[in-house]
Amino acid sequence: MKKFFYCALAASLFLAACRSVPTPEELLLPLPLLAFDGIRAENPDNLSLFFTLEIDNPLPSAGWVTLESWQVKVNGQTAYAGFSLEGAEGSFAITPEVSASFPLTLNMDVAALMAEGLAPADYYEVTLITELGFSCGAETVADRFMVSGLAAFPGVRPPVFTIVDIAILQAELINTRFRVGMQIENPNAFPVELSALGYTLFGNGRLWADGTERNAIQIPAKSSIEGNFLLLMNFMGMRRDTLDQIINLVDVNYRFAGEAQVRTGVAFLPQFTTHFDLSGFSQVLER
Repeated sequence: MKKFFYCALAASLFLAACRSVPTPEELLLPLPLLAFDGIRAENPDNLSLFFTLEIDNPLPSAGWVTLESWQVKVNGQTAYAGFSLEGAEGSFAITPEVSASFPLTLNMDVAALMAEGLAPADYYEVTLITELGFSCGAETVADRFMVSGLAAFPGVRPPVFTIVDIAILQAELINTRFRVGMQIENPNAFPVELSALGYTLFGNGRLWADGTERNAIQIPAKSSIEGNFLLLMNFMGMRRDTLDQIINLVDVNYRFAGEAQVRTGVAFLPQFTTHFDLSGFSQVLER
């Protein structure tokens, strides 16, 4: 009963501003609804969540809707950073006895959410909460209205690459074959596929070798695999000390960098390109 009393009071104030003599049919207020439409993403770190603010105006008077404030909750926790809202500038005009729709875009920065401890997550429930005010002419209804929309979707994270070892398979006067052992972890709650990997190996700051891997690599959900990448170094044009370094199997500061296409099977981000750039200190083994 108390809730009904406040709604009736707000409706009376709204109509008093818009018409001098309200009728029973006018004891209504515009009905807002915030609907989630979908997601667009080019990588796992930056997502655009699309909402539509729908307003059904049953009144015979025109007016405006103003977005007074907004906030976002991620999996039930308030986010103080990591989001920006587009399309909410100024007021939305509403015509008499007509339903109107206004698009809103909520941009989500996963890296900023990680700093708050709200990411990464296997699954996200992002709630956009808006506070709206209705106005007619110069008068504004004192009471404001809260309306929220929910976007639910899986979290997508890039694979994690780790060097296991670097080994010489064959050393000749001109060519040397390397094997780079690597562990690849899939932190996602769904399987991923890696394809079209390209990589480059540097030793002590100098280019040693590069290569590609075109066979698809399947990684189950929440698991890791170990694999080998084979590279060929051609010493033609290389400095003599680089050749001596490899032949003598000295320890090196390595850098192994590259990129891979990741296929996810997730509708809003079916594939993306991930980059890796690993460095460390390793003994070059002979195998």
